[in-house]
Amino acid sequence: MIGQLPASAKRETGRKGSLAIEAKEGLSLASQTSQKRSTELVVVQFDGPVEEEWKEQVEDLGVTLGDYIPDYAFIARVDGEKAQRALKKLSFVRNVLPFHPVSKVSPTLRSTLGKRADVDVAVIGFDRGVDMGRTLRRIVEEGDAEQVKSLEEAPHISMARLSGRSLEEVIQSDEVIAVVPVPERKQRNDRAAAIIRADDLASTGYTGEGQIVGVADSGLDTGDLDRIHPDFEGRVKELYAIGRKGDASDPDGHGTHVAGSIVGTGKASDGQYKGMAPDAKLVFHSMLDEYGYLAGDVSDILEEAYADGARIHSDSWGVDDDGEYGLDSFLFDQFLWEHPDMTALVAAGNAGVYGYETIGTPATAKNVIAVGASENDRPELDEDEADDPDEVAAFSSRGTTADGRLKPDLVAPGSYILSTRSSLAPDENFHGLFNAFYAYLSGTSMATPVLAGGVAQVRQFLQENGVDNPSGALIKAMLISGADDLNEDMRVQGFGRANLRRAIETGFVDEKKGLKTGDVATYRLNVTDDSQPLAITLAWTDYPASLAAERTLVNNLNLRVVTPSGETLNGNDFFHYPYDDEVDNLNNVEQVWIKHPEEGVYTVTVEGYNVPMGPQPYALAANGELVSNKHQSKVKEGTLVNEPYRESFDFFWITAEKAGELNVTAKWEGDADVNIYVYDKKERLLGSTDGNEDEESLTVDLHKAGKYRIRIQLDEGESAAYRLEVTYPASSD
Repeated sequence: MIGQLPASAKRETGRKGSLAIEAKEGLSLASQTSQKRSTELVVVQFDGPVEEEWKEQVEDLGVTLGDYIPDYAFIARVDGEKAQRALKKLSFVRNVLPFHPVSKVSPTLRSTLGKRADVDVAVIGFDRGVDMGRTLRRIVEEGDAEQVKSLEEAPHISMARLSGRSLEEVIQSDEVIAVVPVPERKQRNDRAAAIIRADDLASTGYTGEGQIVGVADSGLDTGDLDRIHPDFEGRVKELYAIGRKGDASDPDGHGTHVAGSIVGTGKASDGQYKGMAPDAKLVFHSMLDEYGYLAGDVSDILEEAYADGARIHSDSWGVDDDGEYGLDSFLFDQFLWEHPDMTALVAAGNAGVYGYETIGTPATAKNVIAVGASENDRPELDEDEADDPDEVAAFSSRGTTADGRLKPDLVAPGSYILSTRSSLAPDENFHGLFNAFYAYLSGTSMATPVLAGGVAQVRQFLQENGVDNPSGALIKAMLISGADDLNEDMRVQGFGRANLRRAIETGFVDEKKGLKTGDVATYRLNVTDDSQPLAITLAWTDYPASLAAERTLVNNLNLRVVTPSGETLNGNDFFHYPYDDEVDNLNNVEQVWIKHPEEGVYTVTVEGYNVPMGPQPYALAANGELVSNKHQSKVKEGTLVNEPYRESFDFFWITAEKAGELNVTAKWEGDADVNIYVYDKKERLLGSTDGNEDEESLTVDLHKAGKYRIRIQLDEGESAAYRLEVTYPASSD
């Protein structure tokens, strides 16, 4: 197992790096122009975290909400001036702005507007149910749109070759919300070699039995399962040829090498050189086309692998685009949102020598595990790139992403890997040849299948211990909580080097029901060992970002931990002292990491701060047992105003799942008197406050399960900005 490699001394003061985790709130959209034109598309921005009832009221006006745009906004279609006027009158709507054509174009394409040169683009439509290919042919003059093809699993996205002039026509259409470049993919193995042997990695006792792993790459040995490399005999469930029709062979060698690191049985070496999960099965898509490119639609590949039973996917290819959230990143995020039990691992890239922000699409996707490369322990092969397993390889691409998110997520050994050799690949495609069946390669391409095989082990462990259908978010949280800190900048190492043994020893929660805006879930964590760092990790599979947005986080959950001595720590706030004043609104992985934890009971809180596309499931993992406090919580924030046409009160409903105690606390700013009222569903008053302090608390005994209404009211004063916290009984299950 990876985690049994020697670990270096850890820092005493916490994590390394200088990252901003708190983006300034504002509309994350390309700068608006002064251009005036009639359009049905607008940007509707709400006053704050998006509540479901706000969306419902807006849609009742006949407004169609489309892609979410940080912060608190949607691209929307509004039919007519009357609807726009009604929209602007809603008290919770901050702005209704025109959605200008310039905001639809990726920055890398803007220089082509109006020119004759052709560009390969992906056009994204407003309506996800409409075939964008047909729309494109209608918008663009005949002959000006070539090779138009819509994605089978995402018909609102269409690939086409357009001139700059045609591109300008396309972005004027209200049926189009974004245009981005088509990615030119490359393999992630342009560095020296590495060795991975079963005896290098201490076994967990799990070999991937019952697991199916999908791989999309250049090809698999001969492409003929009747005369395949001995290490793959009986291991391949399905083999698809999508780059060269009818030909799944591997004249390059990359795909065969990657697959061997996952499921190779070692048959050609008497079991000596085998993959991490030799008892797993493989679903393989050969992407290499006749021109040497990697072809295929991400959504189609993932859908087909999933239908064949794969719940793990390993992808060792990508685009060097300086941390951008490209089309393939979007497609990975969309698929994983729709299939939350899939775990996808993607190579970070090999451009680390060029510095930070060199990670590329699709490793920039929010929901994948982006894998960087650490060194292997083979100094006899390379004294620079394989002499210290506690170092990150110099070639491994660095974060952050272009919008400031922390990537890669983890690193795994990726230098000097010995794995299966394609019988059709020329000698020069490898760093060195071991024998007729094995060869050396290196890169984040090699680190990714190492960890993918490890994920098969972890998933087998979970299933054999009662977790039938673990989420990808759970596996991600377990790996991150169990990782070894390498004392590197987190933009280089991510959350650390994978340690599979520690991963399976974590306590965890796989919450599939999810949170809405204002919901809170709390847990207790008892720490009895202060000799090991304490890692508490929250991860969630987020809704796919709009390709028109400049920031990608959609559903924003927050992790908060209160130590036994009462100190409050926020997720990911370990970069800038005092470590308790920033709240992450960029990442969909948050962690509290304490080098020397105090013993005692920690309170762990997950808050649905802003969940516009919810409810949002999540997973928690910690090196200790997490226990639910059997209560649900909700937080609501707003402003009460004593003015004509403005509400001096607010209310919302909660559903208690059993009898018990309801606790309500209100805090506010402003010279005002605010009170709380609790009603049952028949509008009978069960309790209220009548004080004149700046904080009011109310406890009500609920005699049965059911719906209850909480009302907060401004009784005196001009205004009050409030925060309401409600805790009520949850199910005993």
